[in-house]
Amino acid sequence: MPRADRTGRPVGVSGPEAVADLLWRTEAERAEGARPRLSARLIVDAAVAIVDAEGLDALSMQRIASELGYSSMALYRHIPGKDQLVAAMVDATTGRPPAPSSPPAAWRTEIESWVEALWDLYLSHPWMVRAPTLSAPVGPNELAWFEALLSPLARAGLHRSELVPIATFVSSAVRDLARVATELDLAGAASYGRVLAQRLDPELFPVLCSIAAGEGLDEEEDGDVTPIVRAGVRRLLDGVEARLALHSTQGEEKRHG
Repeated sequence: MPRADRTGRPVGVSGPEAVADLLWRTEAERAEGARPRLSARLIVDAAVAIVDAEGLDALSMQRIASELGYSSMALYRHIPGKDQLVAAMVDATTGRPPAPSSPPAAWRTEIESWVEALWDLYLSHPWMVRAPTLSAPVGPNELAWFEALLSPLARAGLHRSELVPIATFVSSAVRDLARVATELDLAGAASYGRVLAQRLDPELFPVLCSIAAGEGLDEEEDGDVTPIVRAGVRRLLDGVEARLALHSTQGEEKRHG
């Protein structure tokens, strides 16, 4: 039988329920003498400060406990485990999405702004894209971002069944490309075209060779992944727009057929 913390919540239980419970908990921090009372929020804030400065590898319950002046066991009364802690750290660092403009911008503009904001967030906190994904979004901040992406897609006219797949694809692409951007060896990226040109056999890699010989993989490239993100999102939204236009045309033909 799992242990329970002082609120009666089970400790050590994994799965979306445990993650959601932790992410939505906003236990008040009250003073206890000169030191604030230990709480999930205090633990999460201390953990974020550590990884922002030193990366995920520096994170441990012992390290956090030492920073806060408590024992590791004291932390487990508030946090089910390290995986759930990292999920809470991601949600806390994510914060709320940018407020939509008033009146609302065009749906494509709103999505592109959303992508830019998430991209900047990941580049500011590279550890976020290396954190394990325990479940679909269940925290208040991550859900707010997801809603902020779903809203313009819904306003564009997409069918409800298409909203989550497309939003998931967009958010996952931004996250993965941010991981690439924060891990990429920029010095190596600058010579990528030359490396390929020296080694590729045109018969085996005809398209890559043609790109390497032209402007696509120029030696002057600085390895910046940002243009790839922007171009990918634009092409995806072009496809969404074309699909919506096709559905509109087909609907008109049925009505007048």
